[in-house]
Amino acid sequence: MCVIVTAEKGSMPTIDQLTRMSEANPDGAGIAWHDGNGLHRVRDADNGKTLAFITEHWNELKATPCLIHFRLATHGAVSTENTHPFRYTLGNGEHGYIAHNGIAQKHTNGRYASDSRNAILAWQTGQAELTDGTQGKFAKIDQNGRIQWLTPSQTIEGSEGEPIQVSNTRWKEQDIWDEWRTEYEDAYIEGWNDGYEAAINDMLNDGIDTTTGIRRR
Repeated sequence: MCVIVTAEKGSMPTIDQLTRMSEANPDGAGIAWHDGNGLHRVRDADNGKTLAFITEHWNELKATPCLIHFRLATHGAVSTENTHPFRYTLGNGEHGYIAHNGIAQKHTNGRYASDSRNAILAWQTGQAELTDGTQGKFAKIDQNGRIQWLTPSQTIEGSEGEPIQVSNTRWKEQDIWDEWRTEYEDAYIEGWNDGYEAAINDMLNDGIDTTTGIRRR
C-alpha cells in the first residue's frame, strides 16, 4: 500500500496520523524538507527512528515544506537503500526527492529489485511517464522546496486543522487495511522474497555494508 504525505509551510500531519500511517506501512519511513537554505532528507528502514526525528524537530519541520513516506515492501528488501523518498535529477537541471505509492507494474523487473526505484530511474531519464496513475502515485519536492504531485492526491486536515495532502487514507481504517492485505498478500510475500537477494547484491555492488546500511569509503 504505502502512503505519501506532503505538507506545505505551516502544516504537518498529527502524531496520531503519522503513527497510523507507520503501523499500516512498517517497512521504512523517510522525510525530505526544505529549510530555506537547502533540501534535506532523513530516512531509515526502522520507522521508529524517522518518527523520533520528526517529533524531535516538530517545530522546525512545521515551518518548512516537507514530503513524508511510509513504505510497505512489495518489491525489494526492507533496507534504508529502498526507503523513500529517493533522489532524482532531471535533464532541465531540476533535482530533489520523490516518493511512490503503489506497485509500478511495468517496472517490477529492472536494475533494482525495487519497482519504485526502477520507475523513477526510467522517468528521470525520459523513458517513462508517471502522471497517468497506472504505475501508482508520485509526489516530489525540488531543490527550491516546491512540492508537486505527479498524480492526484487527497486533501485532509492535519495538525491544528491545517490541510495536508495524502496519496490514500486506507491507513485510517483497519478494516480497509485488512481487506487490502488479503487482496495483495501473495504479491507482497512473493515480491519481497524475489527481491531480497537482488537487493543485497545491488547494495554490495554499490559498496554498501548490508549489515549497517552505510556506504563503504
